[in-house]
Amino acid sequence: MNQPLANPDDDMQALQLACNRLQQQCQFQAAFLGTASHELRAPINQIISLHQLILEDLCESPTEEREFIAQANQTMITVLKNLDTLISVSKLDIGALQPKFQTMELVLILAMVQQLMEMKCINRHCRLSLIAEDDTLTVWTDLHWLQQALVTLIDAALAAGSTAIYLTAQPQDATTVRLELICDSHPDRWFVKSPPRTSTTAPSQLSLELPLSPSFAYQMAARMMPHLQGTIVQDRSLTPEQQRICITLPQVEQL
Repeated sequence: MNQPLANPDDDMQALQLACNRLQQQCQFQAAFLGTASHELRAPINQIISLHQLILEDLCESPTEEREFIAQANQTMITVLKNLDTLISVSKLDIGALQPKFQTMELVLILAMVQQLMEMKCINRHCRLSLIAEDDTLTVWTDLHWLQQALVTLIDAALAAGSTAIYLTAQPQDATTVRLELICDSHPDRWFVKSPPRTSTTAPSQLSLELPLSPSFAYQMAARMMPHLQGTIVQDRSLTPEQQRICITLPQVEQL
């Protein structure tokens, strides 16, 4: 029996689709690397500024000098923490790290994240609420990486100035769970071309804590989610002063 000839138009469309996807991936990688360089540049500039103040004898007292040294040390810890996260995510991308999937009760995962972030939210005068509408919901996931992704998104909401963060989970269908993170920070605060640079002059403007920008934190979570067989998208259908992030995760192993 003669086999039907392949349609050249179908082959061309498939090739064009593959090229478009590759181009989108390259653009995402370029944007991510650009944002990452800004995220690391800000705390490094801060360390240089603090050292310059000390080396030029601009400190008013030995106490202030020790304070600047302590700030530089804390900032370097922040740099190393961000680098560790970048390296770990990069290892996921190239397959050097493999997620350890297991069936987990979602209500327990949300309780862990609530415990990890509650005090930080209280200190920022932000209300945090994580609720699973069905206590029996389970997800097929890696506990560490899912926690990391959710904590990163909550950090993003805090950095964007949110005073209320709600994360709810409900079944989307028989095999998928849908998580929605809603906060009261303007979506434009999440997606800027680059985070503001740290001042290199006045000591009074030097900040002890330099959190990830909302844009970079979201990009980090977006890089983690495909490795968890999940998706993450921004939904702008709410009011202009609210941000909604929608996540889907498998309830059972995806073959």
